[in-house]
Amino acid sequence: MVPKRNPEVVWRLEKGIHEMAWDKARKDEEYEDLGVLTLMVKGSIHQLNLVGAEIWTRINGINSVEKIAAEIGALFGWEAVEAHDAIIEFLKGIAERGWVEFSEKAAPASPKWKGH
Repeated sequence: MVPKRNPEVVWRLEKGIHEMAWDKARKDEEYEDLGVLTLMVKGSIHQLNLVGAEIWTRINGINSVEKIAAEIGALFGWEAVEAHDAIIEFLKGIAERGWVEFSEKAAPASPKWKGH
């Protein structure tokens, strides 16, 4: 399965807070409550924590759930099964909100324009 973001969702990575959260994560301090990525959807504002932000930035209509899970697992030192289950749970939750959709295959690469 390949997740793709809903183009109606506008988002911004809060760089200073993102860096602060990673600093805390590296020191084994609490970081889960920090909103590091802001989503604007139909007049509502939502924030994702560090894990959610790292997942969100990898959702591009090309990366498979398995690839995202492997990358997130490596980033946070999670077991493969733990990472896969966590990613699936997160994606199901944001899919229910309409923020992502799934396809079975990656989107084809856009054709290159060939000027003559």
